[in-house]
Amino acid sequence: MWSRRDFLKLTGAAIAAPSWASLYSYQDHQSQADQHHYASAFTTGSNHHGFGLFDESGQLVWSTRLPDRAHAPVVHPQQSIVGIVARRPGFFMDFFDLTSRQHLLRVTPSQHHHFYGHALFNANGTQLISQENHYPTGQGKIVIRDWPTGDIIRSFSSNGIGPHESVRFNGNQLIVANGGLKTHPDNDRRILNLDTMAPNVSYLSLESGRVLHCVSHNEHHQLSIRHLDVNPHGVVALGFQYQGDVRDKVPLVGLSQLNAPTLTYLPMPEPIRLRFKQYCGSVCFDTSGEILAVSSPRGGLVAYWHLPSNNFIGITNASDVCGLSATSQPYEFLMTTGTGSQIKANPVQNTHNLINKHTNYQWDNHLLKINA
Repeated sequence: MWSRRDFLKLTGAAIAAPSWASLYSYQDHQSQADQHHYASAFTTGSNHHGFGLFDESGQLVWSTRLPDRAHAPVVHPQQSIVGIVARRPGFFMDFFDLTSRQHLLRVTPSQHHHFYGHALFNANGTQLISQENHYPTGQGKIVIRDWPTGDIIRSFSSNGIGPHESVRFNGNQLIVANGGLKTHPDNDRRILNLDTMAPNVSYLSLESGRVLHCVSHNEHHQLSIRHLDVNPHGVVALGFQYQGDVRDKVPLVGLSQLNAPTLTYLPMPEPIRLRFKQYCGSVCFDTSGEILAVSSPRGGLVAYWHLPSNNFIGITNASDVCGLSATSQPYEFLMTTGTGSQIKANPVQNTHNLINKHTNYQWDNHLLKINA
């Protein structure tokens, strides 16, 4: 049971945390170009799980141990606070103040719920948003918590089953990838509704949970919609993971927009589609919003498309690559791999460079840039 003193101590620490810009200004008078850090979970060769930040050269600047494997980072939009969400079926989110190196808070799901590995803050950082599974029923939930207490303010339906990841757009709009997979934490990799899957992309009001728009596949009901990103124009990119026969020829990357009645599937040369092995990992727009990158750790590659032409423009080969983030440079991405590599690639200039390799590290699936 928390005491009032514990509550006030946590609240005071979180409120007192400086901004990212203030934190960076303390660090060796770095140039503006070198101020970006990247957050990722990792596992070391000794099977120890951790979470850390590295700089533009791939050097770790901070890390901490975790009790179990984690999935995707969460970054506060204003204060120097980072979090990490446990891998599905997840039962913790840990948050840290990087100025004091203090562990601020562990958030756990309510009874009969688990996290899906992703979460995010609202625009001003006063609310924490998570996608959760109410596993007795399989109902997908969006749960809104107060920050910094972690207390649940409200929750509502995700409008589907298996809400894996969500992104915000225009402040009050939440776009949710409902993957369609009904699972239970007792055997989480077993799909309980393979024949009746109904993945969708739902556009929800963050205030009320009202469904603003919803779109799903006209065919291929086993084509799970798992990861997504949105560019400044409101174009939502989607990465799929197919649960059907490995020989089926199905699209693996799509686009959606509010009020667009159907999904648009992006073209992919058949040899490249086969290399994806029916599995997309991370989905990421570059800083301009014109180049889309999608990784496939199973295929060992990242594929790129140009928007709005929707043309396929090439690949970067990298073994077990999954983590993706836009850098501050247009058309450039930073990617991480399960073999410890950190790579920068620019598909427009057709360049890719290994910036560092941590041979004892397996970077986890998702990567997030911190903007000063």
